Amino acid sequence: MRSFPNLATFASVQSKIIKYWTNIATILSGIYISLALLAPMLLSTGLHKPGNLLYRIFSAVCHQNSSKSWFFSINLKTSSLTIFPSLEAALPPSVAPCVECSAFLGAPEFGWKTALCHRCTGIYLGVFGASLIFNHLKHKHLRIPKLTTYLYLFIGLSPIIINTMMPTDATNAFNTFAIPNSHIISTVTGFLFGSLSIWYAYPQIDSHAEKYIYKLSQQRLSKGNNQQ
Repeated sequence: MRSFPNLATFASVQSKIIKYWTNIATILSGIYISLALLAPMLLSTGLHKPGNLLYRIFSAVCHQNSSKSWFFSINLKTSSLTIFPSLEAALPPSVAPCVECSAFLGAPEFGWKTALCHRCTGIYLGVFGASLIFNHLKHKHLRIPKLTTYLYLFIGLSPIIINTMMPTDATNAFNTFAIPNSHIISTVTGFLFGSLSIWYAYPQIDSHAEKYIYKLSQQRLSKGNNQQ
C-alpha cells in the first residue's frame, strides 16, 4: 500500500508556508512603491515608454494630481536629485500651474511627478516599511503585539480621514482657509494609515494561517493513516 508522508513532513511544509508568506508580501509591497518612485526617474533619463506605462498603471489606483504629488528633478550632469513638494513649488513664479491636472507629468526643466500622490506615497511607504519590520521580527521569533481596533481607528484611520476632509494649500485658489505644508501632513497621515493597517492585519492573518495550515496537516495525516 502506498506510504503516506508522516507528521514531520507536514510540519515542515507548514512551517515553510508560515515562514515565507510575509516575505512574499514584503517583496511585493517593496516592488509596488519602488515602481511608483521609479516612474519619474525613467522620464528623467529619457526612458519615456516604460515611464509612461507606469503612470498609466498607477492611474488606476491614484488621481495623480500634479498639485498633490512629489516632483523629482534629476541633474544627470551632477548626479543630483532635487525633490519638490508639488507642481507649484517646481514651476517658476511666472508660470501658472494647471489646476487638478492629473495628465500633466512634468518637464525636463523642473522635474517629473511621482506616479502616486502625497497620500498614496505615504500609504505604500508605510505598508512596505511595516511589512519589512513585521517580517524581520517574525523571523527573529519575537512576539509581535496585536494592535487593538480602537487604537487603529484613533491613530491609523482618523488622521487620514480628517486630513482628507480639510482644505489644503494645493487648493487655496478656492478656499479662504487652507492648511500649510499639506504635502507633509498628507504623506505622514498616509504613512500612519498604511503602517498601522499592516500592524493591525498581519498578526491576525498570521494567526489564522497557522491555525488553518495546522488543521490541514492534521486532516492529511488522518487520511493517510486511514489509507494504510
